Amino acid sequence: MPDAKPAYLHPIELEWGACLRASFAHVRQSWQTEWIGLPTLLSQCLTFLHIPEHSKDPTVRCLVEAARAVALQIEIEKGCGTNAGEPGYHNRLHFADALTTVALQCYVEALHNKPHDAAWQAALLLAGLAHDFRHPGGVNRHPRDIESATVEALTPFLESANLAPVWTERITTLILRSDFTMAHENHARVRERAFAWDLDWATVLLNEADIMASASEEFGPALSEALASEWKVIQFPAYATVATEAGRRQFLAGIHFSTHSGRLLRAGLDKDYCAGS
Repeated sequence: MPDAKPAYLHPIELEWGACLRASFAHVRQSWQTEWIGLPTLLSQCLTFLHIPEHSKDPTVRCLVEAARAVALQIEIEKGCGTNAGEPGYHNRLHFADALTTVALQCYVEALHNKPHDAAWQAALLLAGLAHDFRHPGGVNRHPRDIESATVEALTPFLESANLAPVWTERITTLILRSDFTMAHENHARVRERAFAWDLDWATVLLNEADIMASASEEFGPALSEALASEWKVIQFPAYATVATEAGRRQFLAGIHFSTHSGRLLRAGLDKDYCAGS
């Protein structure tokens, strides 16, 4: 028999929704059996985007170095931070979902809009991987509480990689803007603007990657249940409704996709799942 085609980030006749769905399924199979690990997934994303792990470009090299260090640290801590168990939702599976989605979005945007920009794509891989680094579970009590703590935890890794200040500031802003309550404002910044590899569009790409799996019909309900279990630990009242049919409808009604890749993947995930049901 011929070898099976790889399931992770393997384009299937440019059916990008099917590609993402297969990638999500691959990650979940690993999560349930023998975890592949974020460093390996990061390496596969870099290969998919044709970004060398030891790039001659100093900015790309530093971004990749920081991403690899964070991925390794997350695995050393088993996604637990330092003081608690791994959250029910904001865990390594979620990091993998965001990383996988933003890698595929970068590829699709480059095909559709602009040539590949290795620096911005490496920055987005880093942000997708690290946007919830050491997330304690739960919710913000004040705007960007958890995101600010993530930035604080991430900063030593950026400094150790000798990342230029301009890119440190960009990564910091990306993560601070990943606060779900800021999504509407982030999308408003790019309204009526053509796509570009810049901070505003990168923010929207990260926002979309953050929720892509949760928005899908196949993977979303289980993730809603995971979020409910995470919130129940802290007795956040919405734990009782977030995974209900009404809670799902409310979530889906409040999200938005502005990028070509985001809309394409969202539609493709649902189409592919419904066709196979």
